[in-house]
Amino acid sequence: MTAATGASPANFIYFGNRLSNVALTPFTLSHAWLTAETDEANDIVGFGYLPGGVTVVGMLNASADLDSGTALRQTIKIGSTTVIGTDAGASTGGGFAHWITPLVLTAPAEVTVTTTTGATGHQNGTQYLTFLYYSAQ
Repeated sequence: MTAATGASPANFIYFGNRLSNVALTPFTLSHAWLTAETDEANDIVGFGYLPGGVTVVGMLNASADLDSGTALRQTIKIGSTTVIGTDAGASTGGGFAHWITPLVLTAPAEVTVTTTTGATGHQNGTQYLTFLYYSAQ
C-alpha cells in the first residue's frame, strides 16, 4: 500500500497572528484524520503554516483517540525541523504539552505530521496542535 499525503489547506499560508511585541501568542491548527492517513508508516499530513518572523517555544497536542490499539506514533515537524518525534498522544487520545528548543522562523513554515508507526485500528477524530510563539519585531 502506498503512503498517503495530505496537503495543507489552500492559501493557509496567509493566516496566523504575529504580534509586534514579545507577547506569547497561541495559534491552533487542526486536522480531521481519515483511515488512509494513519494506517501505515510515512503517511504525511500538512496541518497548515506558522507565520514568519516568530520564535516557536512550545506546543500543545490535543487529540481524539485515533487508534483502537496503541501502536500509532507520529512525528511533528515545523518546516524541515522535527519538534516532536514518535509521539504516542494520538494512539490513546488526550492532551499533552511539549516545550521545544526555541525555533526561529524567518519565513512562513508548514507544520506536518508524519505517521511513523501505523494505527492498528484507525478511529476517526480530530487532532489540534496549538503552537506557542513570540515575535521580537
